[in-house]
Amino acid sequence: MKNIKFEANIILVTAIVALSALIFFASVIAFVTGKRPGMNLRKNDPSGVEQIRGADEKLKAFKEFGTLRIIAMPDEQDEEGKNGAVLVLTPWLSYEDSDSAFYEELVSRKGLFTSFFIEYFSRKTKNALLSIGEKKIKEELLELFNSELHLGEISAIYFDDYIFLD
Repeated sequence: MKNIKFEANIILVTAIVALSALIFFASVIAFVTGKRPGMNLRKNDPSGVEQIRGADEKLKAFKEFGTLRIIAMPDEQDEEGKNGAVLVLTPWLSYEDSDSAFYEELVSRKGLFTSFFIEYFSRKTKNALLSIGEKKIKEELLELFNSELHLGEISAIYFDDYIFLD
């Protein structure tokens, strides 16, 4: 019985040493060649500003809103007392990288702009929002936001998430 335990211990120790040596040599090879394993498994998505038309104009992104969950108005044909669909929205704004004063104005108006998002989407039904279309919604919100700004203008509004949950 002692002989079997001794052989099992030797096998386990040998396996641990072999695995440790394999990890060590793979790390040394990766370090020497400069290649990391799994480096090309997934390419990074381009940042939002890189996707904006005219990105060479040094545009910046204002992504301070986080993810908003807004309850849209219920459709008239829905049951009485039923809530509307929940809209999951992750908005962000692009603006010209001019000076830090405009960024500070955006930060100071963050709460106001968040309330604009909530008010705009909660006053419409899911079907109305879908029929208006995302482009028209962004245009209306952009006009509203820019009317409140004094030190610059927002060039565009984007949504990373625009999903209805029923």
